[in-house]
This record gives sequence, C-alpha cells and structure tokens, in this order.
Amino acid sequence: MLWLSGPAGKGKSAIAHTIANWFSDAGGLGSCYCFDRDREADRRYEKIFSTIARDLADRDSGMRRALADTVQHASALKTTADIVQQWQKLLMEPLQKLSESTVGPVVIVIDALDESGAAKTRSDLLRILSGKLQDSAVPQITELPKNFRFIVTSRPLRDIQIAFADAQHIRRISMDDIPPDVAERDIYAYVSKKLARLSHFGREELTALAKKSDGLFEWARLACESIEAPPPGLSSIRSFNVIVSRDPVKRDHLLYDMYEFILMEIMRKDKHADRELQKTQLATFRSVMGQILGTAEPLSLDSLNAMRSHFLDENERYAVEDIVEHMGSLLSGTTNSSTPIRPLHASFRDFLTDQSHSGDFFVDVSKVQHDLAFASLRVMERGLSFNMCDLKSSYLANSKDPGLRERVEKCIPPHLSYACRFWPIHVQPTHFDLELAKELKLFFEHERLFFWLEVLGLMNALSDAVTALALIGKWLKVSTCLSGIRLQGRLRAIAIIGSEWI
Repeated sequence: MLWLSGPAGKGKSAIAHTIANWFSDAGGLGSCYCFDRDREADRRYEKIFSTIARDLADRDSGMRRALADTVQHASALKTTADIVQQWQKLLMEPLQKLSESTVGPVVIVIDALDESGAAKTRSDLLRILSGKLQDSAVPQITELPKNFRFIVTSRPLRDIQIAFADAQHIRRISMDDIPPDVAERDIYAYVSKKLARLSHFGREELTALAKKSDGLFEWARLACESIEAPPPGLSSIRSFNVIVSRDPVKRDHLLYDMYEFILMEIMRKDKHADRELQKTQLATFRSVMGQILGTAEPLSLDSLNAMRSHFLDENERYAVEDIVEHMGSLLSGTTNSSTPIRPLHASFRDFLTDQSHSGDFFVDVSKVQHDLAFASLRVMERGLSFNMCDLKSSYLANSKDPGLRERVEKCIPPHLSYACRFWPIHVQPTHFDLELAKELKLFFEHERLFFWLEVLGLMNALSDAVTALALIGKWLKVSTCLSGIRLQGRLRAIAIIGSEWI
C-alpha cells in the first residue's frame, strides 16, 4: 500500500485520480473509492469494500462468479454495514478462488480517507488497511494476492498516523517532502498551460505565480481561475497584480488568503462601499452558504431554492443563485440547476467554518439547522399525499410493480426525497422551539405520517425511520407541553412496529 499524505491543496487527490484514470484507460482492473465530507450522511464508510468488490466484479467475469457464489445463500451480505465482514466475505474469500493470471494487475484507490468521518467511524477501516485485525479468522491485507496495490490519500491526521506506523507493507510519501523547486517547476507547468491563451502573460508573470503558490496546487488553480475570469471590476492583469502582491499574515494560510481575496472581490467589500449594503450582502452570503454546508447531502440549485422557500423567516427566502452564480471557482454545480452544489475543495469548508480565519465570512452551520428542520417539515406537508407513486395494489410487492422506479423518480422530487430522509437530523441538534414543536405535533397527528413511511419504503430508506423516531423522541422530552407524553408514546409504538416489520 502507498499512503500519500499531506496538507490541503497539495494535489494528493489529483495524483491519485490521474493514476486511476491511466490504469483504467490501459484496461487495468481496479476501483476508485472517494470519501467526501459533504456526503457523510451517506455513511460511505459502511459501503467501502462492498463497492470495491462490485467494481472488481463488473470488470472481471471470474470475480463476478466468485462474488455471486458468496452471496447466493447469504443475502444479508449484500447490504451489511460491517466492513470487516465485507472485507472477509465479499473481497478476500472470492479472491482466494481466483488465480492472478485470471485477474491481472489490480489498483485500488481510496481517496480522502481523512474525510470518512470521525476517528471512531474509520477505526475498523484503519485496522484492515494497516493489517492489524485482531480476529485471526479474518485474512489480513498482507494476505491479498501479490498483484494487488492500494493507493490511499489523506491528511496526516493523528489516528491515521498511529494506525499506519510501523506497518511494513505501507510505504508513505508525504507531499511535504517534495523539494520546493520540484513543486515550483510542476506548478509553473500547470499555470503555463492554464493561462496559455493570455498572450500578455509571459515567463516573468508565470514564474511569479509559481513562486507565490508555495507548492499549493489548489492555490494555483484558484489564481488561474481569477486571472482567466477576473472578478467584476478587475482586468486579468489587475487581478494578477493583486494576487501576487497580497502578503498573508501567516504563510501557512496562503490558501485561506486566496479564499478571502476571491470572496472580497465577489462581495465588493471595500471601505468605500455602502455599509448597510455590505451587511445585507454578507448576511445573504452566510445564510446561503450555511444552507449549502448544513445539508446532510449536497443539493442542487433547484432543491436549495425549494427548501429555502419554506424557511420560517420570509426575509430568508431569496434566490440561492444570487450568491452562487459568482462562485464557480469555489463551488461545483453552479451552472446547472439540477447538479448538486458542493465546495470544490474541502479546505473551503474549513475556511468558512473557522472564524479565526474567515472573519466576516464565517458561517455558523449550527444556526441553519432550525431553518432546515422547519423547511423539511413544510416540504413534507405540501408534498406528501396518498399513493403518490400510483401503486396498483397493496398486495403487490414493490419489486413486482413494473415501472415503479421510474414513477418514484418522477413523483418524488429531490427536495421532497431529501426532506423525508433527513428532517430528523436537522431537528435533533436544534434547541427546543415552540414553532418547530407545533410543526412536529401536526406531522405526527396527521395521516401524512403514514405517507412519509410509504415514501421511505418506496425509496428503500424505511430502516432509517426507526433511528429517526428515536432521535425525535429524545428531542421532545425537553417539552412539558403539546401533549409530549402522548406524542412520545406514539413514537415508541411506531418505532417498535417498524423495527419488527423491517
């Protein structure tokens, strides 16, 4: 295993994905599994080896047959969240039935391991990758066929460093160990290609950018974006001059300084601007970015607007595109209203949520949870109805209903799907609020409670309901009114029935 470590912006993911693409284009067998902090609600750490096994099976008929034999009489393996069991039953045991000549070279990329969640959530994964599984019955990573190679990228977090320490099968390369002149040469090549169409940028300007980047490819990308498509009121050369002349207080935060520069230009934040207008712009920015960062999974522009139209405060119901249309260098999905919007780089989230560095641009994600909870409940109130997907018979299993998947996609819009799946996780961290409690009371005393359960079943998300109801039960204990005892009793009854049914 190769462990490529280093701080944000150094280019770890770019290297890993380049290798994965080269190998795939050459017809090699492998898998590329990417963690993403903005998709923690997907619980991707519970699906890693089942996904890798499926990727290998898709590319090799022998692996496909071996995997099919494994799950034929153990259906639960298809959906197990136990990654140690996945490792043993879905990967190691099928591979032991194959010969190396059948499979050929295999490269498996695990990108952004540090974004897999908290240290606790990746503890089993680290034990597997480091070859430190305690159960002797489970094969270690060192027992893989010798034609297997893993590439793992991450920031050098403490739990990862401790787990990988002294593992003989792991070779570590730190991006910090790359000589500065080598990194500068590579970034010079990058900016030369990116700015090739700008004839008035010669060796002197390109060299200045490469030196200023201090080995950060993400900084170089942002700089090129700002020069190619300068912020309103700036020419390309003016944008270049401002970028190379800025002197951040600490060199360690060069990337954060770039984020601040871009946002200041987008917001036109200067001492001559109208103060009240600035305050309004910043409040709008913080609200929109709070919504984008606070959602459990990335939502598209259409879905963000649909949710925002139900925010409790009518003053918050402005169009999301008023902010994101100018942030193409920082966010993906800004040019297509149906594409999920997310930060292009994890460090941008880090910057916005660190008040000591972001200052006026600081985004307190916790403050938007109340709005998201309230909006989700209102979306369900407006969107849920009886037999939404036109089920032909209550006696017919969903799997036997022809065309049901297409009807589900058509009849349950993305923002309604999101609200049904994630409203409890927005309610749970919110301080008790009378208006929100009233919305909950209306939900649980109305027939749409059962429409909600039906929709979860149609989306294969019914198992989430039991956990959701337990969270809401705990939240309601704060209340001494609104028939709290009766509501909690009903929650317990539904949870018990649901868990037995599932």
